[in-house]
This record gives sequence, structure tokens and C-alpha cells, in this order.
Amino acid sequence: LKSLREKIRRAAAKGIAEEDVWSKHDIPSLPAERVVRHRYNPETRQFIKDETIVKIEKKPFTHGAMRHCFRMKKLATPPASASNHRFHSYGWSRASNYVAKCYMRRGNIDTSQSGVDAVLSDI
Repeated sequence: LKSLREKIRRAAAKGIAEEDVWSKHDIPSLPAERVVRHRYNPETRQFIKDETIVKIEKKPFTHGAMRHCFRMKKLATPPASASNHRFHSYGWSRASNYVAKCYMRRGNIDTSQSGVDAVLSDI
């Protein structure tokens, strides 16, 4: 148990010490947006919706025949207490990196059932 704790501490310290690999894209300078996040629950085979705040690039950094990919940062879910100053001082530069994907059909974001099915096949 002590060995596991030490491994976790070392991994956390290494993660904190590493520089953000997306820092050159300056995502923290983008405006924050309130979005509805759709997360798939494989046990219930349904999507769960919740609101969160993100900063996302306006132009995709890559795309294929079916989807576009955008760099995005998302802060952790805020604590119930709005007075938790540690959370608010953490900042966007330390926020987690994500890749947001959207499926395309004829140049527009695909919200049809086939688009949903494509998302499910990625999970």
C-alpha cells in the first residue's frame, strides 16, 4: 500500500511539473463558453447531459472525411461552495486538455441518428 501511494505521488508530481503540451496554441486566451456536454453511459445505453464551461478553438486542427477535431480545455466541475478560492485561482492554463469531435454531413454538424450512431461507434 505504501509503495502504491508513493507511485501515485511521483506520478502526480511529474504531471504537475510538466508543461502543457498545448501551451503554444494559447487556448486560455479564448473566451469561455457554457456548453451542454453529452456523455454516453454504456450501462444504460443513454446519453447524460450536464452543463460545463470550456474554451475551444474555433477552427478544427484536423479533419477527416466524416469529422472535425478541435482543441479544447475544460475546468474541473466547480465545488458546491462558490467561495472555494483554490478552485477559482487554478486557472485555464492548468485546465485539462480535451479533443472535441463533431461529425459532419454536407459541411454541417451532423445531429441525425446516423451521427449519433457514429459517435457511439467511437466509444
